Amino acid sequence: MRKCRHKECRAELPPVKASKPIEIAGYCSYDCAAKDGLAKARKTKEREVKDQGKQAKKERLEFYRRQIPWQHEQCKTSFNRMRVQEELMWFSRRGLEPECISCGKIKMDWCCGHFKTVGAQSGIRYDRMNTYLQCNRYCNQALSGNLDGNKNTRGYKRGLAERFGEDDAREIIEHCESKTAPVKWDWQEMEAWRKEWNEQFRELQRQREAA
Repeated sequence: MRKCRHKECRAELPPVKASKPIEIAGYCSYDCAAKDGLAKARKTKEREVKDQGKQAKKERLEFYRRQIPWQHEQCKTSFNRMRVQEELMWFSRRGLEPECISCGKIKMDWCCGHFKTVGAQSGIRYDRMNTYLQCNRYCNQALSGNLDGNKNTRGYKRGLAERFGEDDAREIIEHCESKTAPVKWDWQEMEAWRKEWNEQFRELQRQREAA
């Protein structure tokens, strides 16, 4: 038994007679045919609006991609989380408990701690020699990186020496302090970096989970 094509009706339809014109084929009445037509038109309009929204979003993204400040926001997240994973892996491969470069504490809220801040020397914001594992709320935020330490902590500089030795620590500090030249950023290059960092992050995560 055939039923009306209008989903809110679905009444049974009599057999189609050859002598009867098929003016509303598949519908029990002109009213159902009209309602179904309106519903389909509404869905078509909704799809068009949705497609327009997707196109507008795509155009906005294309615009932002070329803006260096926007690229930095995206790169910061990718680089920082990748560096945290690299640092955790560095400790894991040596059978050591991860510790903050500035205070030496373990089991903290880890972040990518910059020796030279972005505000001080933005050209090395993505330099591995300028970034090490650090606790976020205390050393990174409350103490602005905690470079020289206080009565309770050793500080970033001393932490580098204890971790890498005096000579290597001196080399790291000199490297960071000498990189003062302005950098001309290229948005396409930054996108390539971000793709690489995201891949490295995922691979490091897999390695740590498998260990």
